Amino acid sequence: MFGLNGWAGVSLDPSRPYLNSLDSRGRLDWADYQEDFLISQSAEVTEIPAAEIIKRIQNQRFKRKIKPPFSFDSFPIPKEVITGDQLEGLQNCTIEKCAFKLQLDSEIKPLLQSKNRVKLFSQFVGQRLNEYLNEKKLRGYENRIDNVPYVKKAFRLTKFLKSRYPKSYEYLMGDLWANKMKPEGPKNKYVRSESIHITGDKSQPIYRLSENMEFEEKGYLNIEIHVYTNHFFDSSIRIAEVFAWPPDPNKAVYVVTDLMEVDELKKSDLIRTLFKPRMEETISEFRKSEMKELR
Repeated sequence: MFGLNGWAGVSLDPSRPYLNSLDSRGRLDWADYQEDFLISQSAEVTEIPAAEIIKRIQNQRFKRKIKPPFSFDSFPIPKEVITGDQLEGLQNCTIEKCAFKLQLDSEIKPLLQSKNRVKLFSQFVGQRLNEYLNEKKLRGYENRIDNVPYVKKAFRLTKFLKSRYPKSYEYLMGDLWANKMKPEGPKNKYVRSESIHITGDKSQPIYRLSENMEFEEKGYLNIEIHVYTNHFFDSSIRIAEVFAWPPDPNKAVYVVTDLMEVDELKKSDLIRTLFKPRMEETISEFRKSEMKELR
């Protein structure tokens, strides 16, 4: 399939043949569902060289960086995440049903006994970040104790990550979780905190706390591991790539891949059929809005 400007048909990566099917503007959106993960991707050929796109991505993500030192006991949660309907949801959280992704024994049960749930929730988020930074632990939700196996599974499902970035993949599957640094990377890493209106429901923004890591291997590679997400996503990662467009080194290819284990999609085949297209669309729109900022 060839676009009007000849974008399609150029092999970008043998492990991702669908990247050849760009539209006439040099863009692509793709999604699939594999083993409880919604895998979706947006790609764009830019008229701007790779070095400039990388610089813009770094500036875009750096805006939400949390500067150390971290105060884990009074962690700064955005007001919109702990006011209005969000506050009501936190106050109504029960063992049987809690809209926030919290672990049952260590978080939900103590929360029910607390006179100040907002303060305790902030402490829980801080504790999760502390555990991740110092021990590389990822606490799950409800009865799931450990999220690390699920994040590793997400990395394995990418397939292209191992074939195109083998050194980075080896680090992400091994030494990262032993809290070791490697000479080849990550070149830079920091913590990001953001709230996202991904569902169109302004009363329920998604709050996400992430570690952002940058690698250089066959181009620029940016990995986000989500330490905590308050709604929808059980475990998730985000991958951004920038590399030179093969026919013209003055142009770049920018690819963003989201892998999200979505609780709603695991309940039944019927719910998956009804809910999956909406999730694909909203995640795609979020990516497009971010990519638009870089043009």
